[in-house]
Amino acid sequence: MLKILLGALLMMFLIFAIGSVMLEEFPGAQPLWNESKAQAASLYETSLGKFGATGTILLIIAICFLAGTSRKY
Repeated sequence: MLKILLGALLMMFLIFAIGSVMLEEFPGAQPLWNESKAQAASLYETSLGKFGATGTILLIIAICFLAGTSRKY
């Protein structure tokens, strides 16, 4: 269990580090990134209004679970 949590934290750190480098190297991607954040925030707010806080958290967990377990070999 601890190994899975440490792996998840390491993956998040790598994603943040790579994203930071990408945005520094390609400043033209900044407007696209800002638009993506705005769309994600809008989707989150809509989900809060429709499903409530508990339903939204469960939905996010379910999407992460499905994305993490869908491997094609």
